[in-house]
Amino acid sequence: MKTLVPLALALVLAATACGASEEDPESSPPAIVAGWAEAVEGREFEAATATVFEPSMVIVLAAENNLPAADTAAMLSDGVTPAVAAAYWSSFRDGFDAFAGRPISTLNVGASEEVEAGDVRWAVVTVRAQEEASAPVFTRDDGTWLVDLVATLASGFIEPLDAYLESLPDDADGDEVRRAYVDVVVPALWAAIEAGGHDDDFARRALALIEAASS
Repeated sequence: MKTLVPLALALVLAATACGASEEDPESSPPAIVAGWAEAVEGREFEAATATVFEPSMVIVLAAENNLPAADTAAMLSDGVTPAVAAAYWSSFRDGFDAFAGRPISTLNVGASEEVEAGDVRWAVVTVRAQEEASAPVFTRDDGTWLVDLVATLASGFIEPLDAYLESLPDDADGDEVRRAYVDVVVPALWAAIEAGGHDDDFARRALALIEAASS
């Protein structure tokens, strides 16, 4: 399983500004993000998976590792297996430590701001690694708030997402993954665009991928 360095890069180097959001503290977007980081750091991998919007995790896994469409379709249908989740989160945890020079659990989780994008309700949570460096983690309302990895990774993950979409075969498995792009990737990219904090080049590439996924 490849190390997901783009997310570490996004968390450490990207900049954004978010306002406050009223929410039950135990289930608020900041609490969910903090719980996710703590679960990853503590190698509580089932708990880490439970805090994310799983279809977005599947798409990230598939694009990062160029998985066969059949494997991706199976995970979209049946979920991520404990073995795959453990390998993914372990690699992610160790890669974050190596890249950022600090455990993911030490990130300072701040306030959140809600946005509506792609017919989905989102909350954008400020995560600060250093005094000068902050980044957004996106949570998606799926009956409860869940970390959305596609939206969180969007600024550094357009090319892998685009390349994987283009590689999909013209069969039933490819069609299922393409449908997931419409349901998962397109709203996530709209959320990243709507939240701001990205340059015009990101918006151009994100809009091109939205068009490709939607056609």
